[in-house]
Amino acid sequence: MTLFAAMHAPAVHADEFDTLRAKWQTRANGGSVNVADADVARQITADTGNAQASWNTLITSASRTSLWPDLSDWTKSSTITGSYSRLAVMAAAWASPHSSLYHNAALGTDIVAGLDWLTQNYYRAALATAYDNWWDWQIGTPLALNNAAVAVYPLLTPTQVSAYMAAIDRFVPDPTLRTSANGKLSSTAETGANRLDKALVVVLRGILAKSATKIAQGRDAISQTLPYVTSGDGFYVDGSFIQHEDIAYIGSYGPVLLSDIARLFYILNGSTWSVTDPNAGNAYAWAMEAFRPFIYDGAMMDSVRGRAIARQFGDDHRNGRAVIGSMAELAQSLPASQAAELKTVLKGWMQRDTSFGTSYFTPTPTATPGVLAGVPVYQIGLLKSILADGAIAPAEEPVGTHVFASSDRVVQREDGHAYVLSLFSNRISAFEYGNGENTRAWWTGVGMSYLYNGDLTQYTGNFWPTIDARRLPGTTTDHSGSSTLTAWASNRNTRNMVGGAELAGRYAAVAFDFATANVTGSTLTGKKAWFLFGDRIVAAGAGIASTGGANVETIVENRKLNAAGDNGLTVNGAVKSASAGWSETMGSVKWAHLASSVAGSDIGYYFPTMPSVTGLRETRTGAWSDINTTASADPVSNTFLSLALQHGTDPTAGSYSYVVLPNRSAAATAAYAAAPTVAVLERSTSAIAVADSALGLTGAVFWNDATKSVSQGGKILLTSDRKAAVVMQQTGTDLEVSVADPTQANTGVINIEINRSASALTSADAAVTVVQLSPTIKLAVSTGAAAGKSFTARFALHTVHSLPPAADAYVRDGTYATTNYGSTNSLVLKKDTSNYHRKAFVRFDLSAITGTLDSASLMLTTSSIGQSTSMTTNLLLASSASWSEATLNWTNAPAAGALLGSWTAPAAQEPVTVDVTNAVSAALQGNRQLSLVLELASSYGANGWIEYASKENGTAIFRPQLVIRTR
Repeated sequence: MTLFAAMHAPAVHADEFDTLRAKWQTRANGGSVNVADADVARQITADTGNAQASWNTLITSASRTSLWPDLSDWTKSSTITGSYSRLAVMAAAWASPHSSLYHNAALGTDIVAGLDWLTQNYYRAALATAYDNWWDWQIGTPLALNNAAVAVYPLLTPTQVSAYMAAIDRFVPDPTLRTSANGKLSSTAETGANRLDKALVVVLRGILAKSATKIAQGRDAISQTLPYVTSGDGFYVDGSFIQHEDIAYIGSYGPVLLSDIARLFYILNGSTWSVTDPNAGNAYAWAMEAFRPFIYDGAMMDSVRGRAIARQFGDDHRNGRAVIGSMAELAQSLPASQAAELKTVLKGWMQRDTSFGTSYFTPTPTATPGVLAGVPVYQIGLLKSILADGAIAPAEEPVGTHVFASSDRVVQREDGHAYVLSLFSNRISAFEYGNGENTRAWWTGVGMSYLYNGDLTQYTGNFWPTIDARRLPGTTTDHSGSSTLTAWASNRNTRNMVGGAELAGRYAAVAFDFATANVTGSTLTGKKAWFLFGDRIVAAGAGIASTGGANVETIVENRKLNAAGDNGLTVNGAVKSASAGWSETMGSVKWAHLASSVAGSDIGYYFPTMPSVTGLRETRTGAWSDINTTASADPVSNTFLSLALQHGTDPTAGSYSYVVLPNRSAAATAAYAAAPTVAVLERSTSAIAVADSALGLTGAVFWNDATKSVSQGGKILLTSDRKAAVVMQQTGTDLEVSVADPTQANTGVINIEINRSASALTSADAAVTVVQLSPTIKLAVSTGAAAGKSFTARFALHTVHSLPPAADAYVRDGTYATTNYGSTNSLVLKKDTSNYHRKAFVRFDLSAITGTLDSASLMLTTSSIGQSTSMTTNLLLASSASWSEATLNWTNAPAAGALLGSWTAPAAQEPVTVDVTNAVSAALQGNRQLSLVLELASSYGANGWIEYASKENGTAIFRPQLVIRTR
């Protein structure tokens, strides 16, 4: 028997509506689940216990004014939803053949009486005006009512069903539009999870009332949610999911949407009303590209859960488990190959998530004492079958980095850790507050960083009510935050440069230009950047400024510790106090190390500029009611260890840099600090740039629409003429570069110049135009309507050989004809009468040159010059290379041959470059020696002389060089 087989459905269905209703109830009952399985039995017991607990406290008297004593405030629409939800739980137990309450006559009578009472008094078709929260009237209550009605359908008369459905029609006449309080359709279109919730409401209402029109109406409402969007609510092609116009919500409304899709596919497919929309196949892409990046070892990351982080009984792992259950349902409707791939991912998550104790399916507490939540029995059956199938190999966590430009989130995933950035812009709100939830969320979207590793419960165990909400890790904070919040307000950044460039799906340079005016009302502003380079996460900031007298600091870390609060902290090799209350400002910190609560998950920190670091170990006590007005006021406590960089009061140009080293021991951290591979190239309000020598990576953020260059080793490396994020990697002669417009406002191009010479362009996105390959790489990147997308080009670089002269010297005629000038620091040129005529010789040894020649250039620098009028220097080929620097003079010097080039001498200490490709090519085919002559073209009078720096010159960059590029 399959999981879809009906266990207690009537042998004969009168019509297709009855078939679909039985199918829905089969799902509710668990299908052909193995009731002897311990986890299944435990969940059935929990579900029955929940139903019994609600029944025990149900008010049944004829004079009742509510169904439950604790649900009696009818000014709150949630009272109606809560009452129907409890009846639905009782109805599910009554209808389940696995429950000890199955078909209990007294229970059935009380359920139906409760449904009638609610429909007669509160949720009725004749109600003039809905009040409080629209969601209860149009989603929460009708969903619960439908589920209860399906379960006890055999006990209902047609009149009762008609009354219930008429009430639903009053509040949900059309699933595509919001209904006004007076029952009229408004112009507000439903989107995303809300639209699918209402589609399911209408489909189930159609099944119960046997209305083909209503089922079709619900099915057709699905289509708007299936295509990718470019604005507003829905899924974006970069994997972002938005709800409420500007909230990153794949972790809260996303699971609702996913669950709705899975349930709608389940109930409709195979029927007259199958979902045939061609975009229905996008659901698999959502699972893999939108949900999967934000689930780590079974936990749904808090950075995309919005208000849900303030729910005491809905932590990241419980939320993740619910998503995994919905994905198991979705897999039943996918093509075989997609279903197989998705199941490998689900199996990996389940096996690695040990946060539920001995069993992944352990029921968990809820806000109602004595009531347990868990995985629905039907989903347990699906998930158990995946775990038991030896042909399904568990997928490891993927390695990769992605900038979710449409939701201002960045996720880096490496072997053993994930690092997440929660940002906001003029497009995305910093947080959402509403329904009394999330009252201290000010800084959660202002650069908060999350580090996931083997410490699976870091963000559970009362993390949110105990963490200092004004000192969140990764943020630069002035500790502002008002207790007065406006529900459903949009708290957007006044600045738009938020996003980044990603390279090879592995590395990223991230820009975050922020102002807190719309978040906390303070004046704090700054420019922050992150460079995600494998297991080295570089954070840097500049231009940090504020007024108003607040102290400003950047929070490097604020991590929840073990139960004893004694995780070890080591700074520059010294072990710090493990006592709560310890604080210290530590000077010249080069490295720090924090021991984890879980073996192998320690964290190292490297500070390139050796700043002062403030450390604090504190035990904090709070309550869930502090962040959620309807939650428990019982005190809860945790101990935290924070590290912070101080910018002082009212800074005007604060800056910082640090490197996070996940999963490193103290010894490994110290070793890295002793020989770091990361170097901060620049940290200013013009650019922030970082290089990692071990990976050949360079990342840069250019903050202004102006030409700006970043240098490395005293030489210009990278230039941009517009605001941009750039990350590039050189591996041997392969160079890959990625460019993005974090502002998403540039409708033109970003011009990039890289101080490298390429022999060929090997690949490029269509938006990239290569302007030149040599002597530097220039490219123009068209970013109009790109929505922050990264554009990539790859080049085959020349192998650049920079050869110093094997020998150089100048010679002089007349009485100086036998004098050798090979040890001087300059090469003197002059054309004059006897005794004053001078010319120079330079020889290069090409014996080490390999590969195919592309170009060759002679580079010379004037060290001194006589008259300021123009003088022309000629470069000629010498007739012989058989001369010695120590013996060369006017009498034995080789004759000058063919002219290779001429130029007007530049000012003193200015370089000149001459193309000598043909001469080098000939030399490579001959004796592999290039011998050259330098002389002035004419006599320019007594002061008509030029001195070029020789190989003995004291300034290295002035010395002659032969630059040869091969491939």
